[in-house]
Amino acid sequence: MKKRRPKATKPAKKARAKETSQTGADEITQSAAFRRATADAESYVRDSKRLRKLVADAVGKINIIPRGPFTDTWPYLMSMIRMIREYDRGEYRDISSPKLLIIVAAIIYFVSPFDVIPDWIPVLGHIDDAFVVGLALKSVRGDLDTFMAWETSRI
Repeated sequence: MKKRRPKATKPAKKARAKETSQTGADEITQSAAFRRATADAESYVRDSKRLRKLVADAVGKINIIPRGPFTDTWPYLMSMIRMIREYDRGEYRDISSPKLLIIVAAIIYFVSPFDVIPDWIPVLGHIDDAFVVGLALKSVRGDLDTFMAWETSRI
């Protein structure tokens, strides 16, 4: 009697899901909208008027979007916006330039209605925004934690 080898369907499914997820991630990070946001970030940091407008646009958007896609990142998205505001005011400067640019680029992408998945598509339109915020968060979480501790110490 021959022994049957167990099928390896679960690992293959996981591998396909990871490939699909990575393909979607690559599509977002290679998109014109993402590249434009990262290229524009430095000019925003140098221009206080543009930075204030970015903060105002972000605050306006967070008041109308569903929080579902941002479940895990919502507090950090809010702190990114507050950090940019405090940086612009000259109140908080304890962040390196590259990390600040990552945060600004993520918020530029977040406020842009014309990105990989247009924002006018209910719920789905914010999934790519949440992905970009999460991607930025991987690089700047420690800096945001430091910023939030600074905020708390001022109270």
